[in-house]
Amino acid sequence: MPLDIQTRAVGDVSVVGCTGRIIEGDEVTALEGHVRELLDLRRRHLLLDVREVSFVDSAGLGLLVRLLARARAAGGNLMLCGTSPHIQKTLRVTRLHQVLASFEGEADAIAALYRPEAGSAAAAPAAVDIVCVHPSHDVLAYAQQLLRQAGYGVVTTTNRADAATLLRATRPTMLLVDAVSSAAWDGGVDRLVGGSPSGIQVVALPATFATDDPGAAGERLLADVARAAAARL
Repeated sequence: MPLDIQTRAVGDVSVVGCTGRIIEGDEVTALEGHVRELLDLRRRHLLLDVREVSFVDSAGLGLLVRLLARARAAGGNLMLCGTSPHIQKTLRVTRLHQVLASFEGEADAIAALYRPEAGSAAAAPAAVDIVCVHPSHDVLAYAQQLLRQAGYGVVTTTNRADAATLLRATRPTMLLVDAVSSAAWDGGVDRLVGGSPSGIQVVALPATFATDDPGAAGERLLADVARAAAARL
């Protein structure tokens, strides 16, 4: 069965889910090409989710080492999560566990990418001030660009589970959240930020943000964020 590759963005981390085998031939070629495309798009911080990978051969291991080197050369990093007992054993036998960091869970791996150990050769993503959650990729792109131009470090996601991961991993000062969808969450925003550092400010994006005049909507957003930032001081 061909290697199936699915990628989603969790903030500045690209989570690359692999299903099948990472072996010499089309599988190695496909994964290498996919990661190269991510690096070309400046997606330099990579997490390979291999929980659905049944086997990795020598060529596959060699590829993982090369991908790690490419990510670090681009100013990023690469880690693994969900490694099976077989893959864990292989990494230990080959001592590659000393090079390829592996985590049981995705959330722990993302946190490690954002907060590398002291003395590590790996670079972390830029510091984050704001985590922004909204179901629309277009709204997120606009809000992120607007806020970054104003000097804020911003990461985005479309779903609550990834938002919770980002809040723990990046330790931001502010959560910017879609008011409509957050109202339907079990436990609401309070539950989402419950495991996050205290003092985080929550700013609601109006329900009409996507359809309002973008200039006026952008000005209101920047004003709301500035007020929330001032309230922390």
